[in-house]
Amino acid sequence: MADQFKQALKDITDICKFEHWLRFTYMTKEGEEHKLSIPESDIAEMKRDLPLLAGLAEDMNNEIMTPDTSQQKLIAYIQNRLDGDRYDITRILSVLNSKSFQVEMQAFHMWVEAHEDQLETSLMNFTQWMQLFEAWKRTGKGQDVLQTLSSPQDDSSQTTH
Repeated sequence: MADQFKQALKDITDICKFEHWLRFTYMTKEGEEHKLSIPESDIAEMKRDLPLLAGLAEDMNNEIMTPDTSQQKLIAYIQNRLDGDRYDITRILSVLNSKSFQVEMQAFHMWVEAHEDQLETSLMNFTQWMQLFEAWKRTGKGQDVLQTLSSPQDDSSQTTH
C-alpha cells in the first residue's frame, strides 16, 4: 500500500512539475495573452521519452494560458490519465491532500525560483531539470529546505519581538 502511494506521489508530482516546466520553457507572450508554443519536434521527443507526460504537452500546445486554464488542464490530465487507469480516485486525492505532495511541490517551486537565471540561460529538457532538482535535494541546502518544509508548523513556538 505504501509503495502504491509512493508511485502515485511520483506520477502526480511529475505531472505537476512537467506542467510548470512546459510553461517555463515554452510560454510566449502575444499582445496581452500568454500562449504555449511547443514545436512538433519537441512533442515527438516527449512522446518517445516521456509517455506519461507527453499528452499534457499536446493538450496545452497552442493554447492561451491563464492560471485558471493551466490549473484546469493539469487537473483534467491527472484525472484522465491516472484515475482508474493506474489508481483509483481515493488514492489520487490522498496524494493531492498529503504533506508529502505539498513538501515536494513547495521544494520544487523554491528550487525553480532560486535557480531561475541558470534555468533560463540554457534550454534543458524535462529530464535534465529533474536530474538537477534531485541533485539539489541531496545537497545540504536541499536537505535543509526539505527538513523545514516537512516539520510540523507550530505557531506557538514562534516568538515576536
